[in-house]
Amino acid sequence: MPSSGSFAGIEAETPYPGIRRRTFHSERMTVSEYTFAPGATFPLHRHTQEQVTLVEAGEVRLTAGGSTETLAAGAWSVMPAGVEHGVTAGPDGARIVAVLSPRRRSDGEITLAATSESGHP
Repeated sequence: MPSSGSFAGIEAETPYPGIRRRTFHSERMTVSEYTFAPGATFPLHRHTQEQVTLVEAGEVRLTAGGSTETLAAGAWSVMPAGVEHGVTAGPDGARIVAVLSPRRRSDGEITLAATSESGHP
């Protein structure tokens, strides 16, 4: 049976300072909306899921595989499974949607880079 909803109807959590996350799961995917305060950073990490990131508002610096690029509203990226990556919001903050496949079962499936602070993405 189909289902629907709104990110606004999902309780937000704060995985890192200045970052709000709202998540839902389908049978095969995990979908999260992240709202970043200006300059907020989701640290370098990796996971076993492929990730599609859609920039909905603002601008982010995406670091992946040792290089960094700036993505503005309307841009997207595809991150292969296992590639180390992280995101820092621009000076006006940002809102992104991340779609992970296959579905994430827990935050324990993420490995933070050795140089990142500990926490739960």
